[in-house]
Amino acid sequence: MDTKLLDDILNCSSLPSLPAVAIRVLELTSDPDVKMDELAKEIQFDQGIAAKILRTVNSSFYGLRKRCSSIEHALVMLGLNPVKSLVLGFSLVSSVKGEDGDEFDYLGYWERGLTTAVASKFAAEMAGNKMIADEAFLAGLFQDIGMIAMHRTIGEEYLAAIKSTDGDHAKLAKAELDAFEIQHAVVGAMMCENWKIPHEIVIPVRYHDRPTACPQEQSQTARCVALGNMIHAVLQAENPTEPLRRTYSKAMSWLGFSESDVDELIKKTAETTKELGNLFSIDVGSVPDPEEVLAKADRQLIELSKNQQIEGFAAKQFAELIDSADGTDPFTGALQREGFSIAVKKAFESAYSGKFSLSVVQIMLTGYDELGSTVGEDAQDEVVIGTSVLLRRHFEHMGGIVCRLADSVFAVVLPTIERVEATKSAGACCEEYKKCITNWVPDTEGINELVKVSIGVATLDEETRSMIKSPGLLVKAASKAVLAAKAGDGSAVRAFVPRKAA
Repeated sequence: MDTKLLDDILNCSSLPSLPAVAIRVLELTSDPDVKMDELAKEIQFDQGIAAKILRTVNSSFYGLRKRCSSIEHALVMLGLNPVKSLVLGFSLVSSVKGEDGDEFDYLGYWERGLTTAVASKFAAEMAGNKMIADEAFLAGLFQDIGMIAMHRTIGEEYLAAIKSTDGDHAKLAKAELDAFEIQHAVVGAMMCENWKIPHEIVIPVRYHDRPTACPQEQSQTARCVALGNMIHAVLQAENPTEPLRRTYSKAMSWLGFSESDVDELIKKTAETTKELGNLFSIDVGSVPDPEEVLAKADRQLIELSKNQQIEGFAAKQFAELIDSADGTDPFTGALQREGFSIAVKKAFESAYSGKFSLSVVQIMLTGYDELGSTVGEDAQDEVVIGTSVLLRRHFEHMGGIVCRLADSVFAVVLPTIERVEATKSAGACCEEYKKCITNWVPDTEGINELVKVSIGVATLDEETRSMIKSPGLLVKAASKAVLAAKAGDGSAVRAFVPRKAA
């Protein structure tokens, strides 16, 4: 690290500074016995910030049932942390502004910061940890303050480093290290420390680009912020397919979110960011329609599948095992029956020795033949391709190998995945299927009743190892489960669970 440059940056005379009200609020709230009326009185000294806080508190962002009429009332209804969060947020926005001739992209800076802050807060709440929601919001808002400091100190050279990333923020840390031997995340964290921002926010600011390296105590906050950044990337991407797949993968591994959870998070973030931008007096530009972004990602996957330009992540691992020219289905890009058999056999060898669990998911489209005779072959094609895309979205980030065994039968091989996780993802896939099929086959009344999805899950693990002694038995168990799912009235998921001896 270039310590001299770091000192120059932190001592730069043009660095932003927090308003007096924010400094006083930080001082007061550092005392666990702070009196709420004293805090309210301090906030009201700055009528501009007080008015903005009340407008925000009464917005849909907090969803209060009863209108809040004063800062004292806000402190009672929301508690200390949300109000403190708003004071610091509004203070930061008011202190970071561009000047005439300044080439730094303040519009993009604030659009990214506010989107990430909103997504971070919602992610923390969705993860069941409302205690860190306000910290996540502030960490998202403060995460890139080091960029402002580096720009104001280094100037044109720093703008050149930003330009070298071609707009990909994920590449900025490396560009900074290569050019200056220092990163904006470190600078930002040290600025926050100088401002006496709480430790619970400083640490996530420092690790927002490297959440898995964050100390355990603040790791979930850092992961919420990192996920917020990924959601911003999805919303802004011209081609959202790959950013969305990365987001699904990280959201599952970091916070246990399903694909539908992520979709809901994207929608809530987009809807709220525009409203909050107005309240914070931040021009966030034209916030993309989240439904259109998700639909666009699906359309891109479908086109790639049709053109055979996509191959599953896990399928690549088994590519060398497929010798015949027809190893993959030419229509969907999924492995065919031979590839499925090889994949199950190879994975079973390691799983049976006790190294890891192995799940197999079977998917059957009931009513597929009737769809062809009543609506047409084109409708069948759309359902098959749509189902293939849906399976990729839900299972590939888990290492799943998507296969097509027959016209209306799919399977997914899931090495290392246990029954509970496989069943949870299968359930999310089933629910999304029921929503998506109306888009695949529009203007067809009763399509959900005509073509249903039945999903069966079977897992080789400690509980089943004594009875499932071959790949064929594992596949047979999954087949039993899918038939049990099919026996119901609608689309359903069933998991094979061994019966305990009497």
